[in-house]
Amino acid sequence: FPKGRRTPPGHRFPPSTLPFGKEVPTAPRDYRTRTMGGSQAPLTAMQRQVDLGKFLGSWYVLAHVPIFIEKNAYNAVETYEWDEKNKRIQVTYKFNEGAFEGKPNVSYQRGWSFNKLNSELRVSPKLPLFGYTPLRLPYLINDIADDYSTVVVGYPSRSYLWIMSRSPKVDDATYDRLIAKAVELGYDKANIRKVPQDPAQPPFTVPTKPIVQ
Repeated sequence: FPKGRRTPPGHRFPPSTLPFGKEVPTAPRDYRTRTMGGSQAPLTAMQRQVDLGKFLGSWYVLAHVPIFIEKNAYNAVETYEWDEKNKRIQVTYKFNEGAFEGKPNVSYQRGWSFNKLNSELRVSPKLPLFGYTPLRLPYLINDIADDYSTVVVGYPSRSYLWIMSRSPKVDDATYDRLIAKAVELGYDKANIRKVPQDPAQPPFTVPTKPIVQ
């Protein structure tokens, strides 16, 4: 993924406090979501290797199924940095509230890889006055472009979604494909909000430095 805000139960915050690969029970185990036909199985991460080094860096949030605090986010950007000393990911999430020139909102998380493919992470949000919580929340990479230019991040219950790009604006065909991918994953298109982004913002580059976990 969203951070520095009060966290509803079972929320995902993008990518790290524990050793890589160590599981800590956190969110509810039953992630099933109701549909008209009954229930959906929990969403799972893609079964494809993710190059963590290339995944790092900054991403523009193009669309999301948001947590309550980011429902009116503009210019949302999520940045992932490798903490070499602690072997974890430091996450910074920034957006403007309600307008392009709205009040800045900045929050933090830390995360770590949860599987050998690096397609599933666990994240711990930092809350005002409390610091980093003991929560270890699922962060599922469900789709990523071969050139690491776009990514779709989901949550087991499908309560949250983040569609991100290295550029603040993508062409209509790319955007439609990303939304279609989310729908294919079981998300309701009506719940997906397009995040306003200033198209004049510069694109972010894909990192090239390899990560040794």
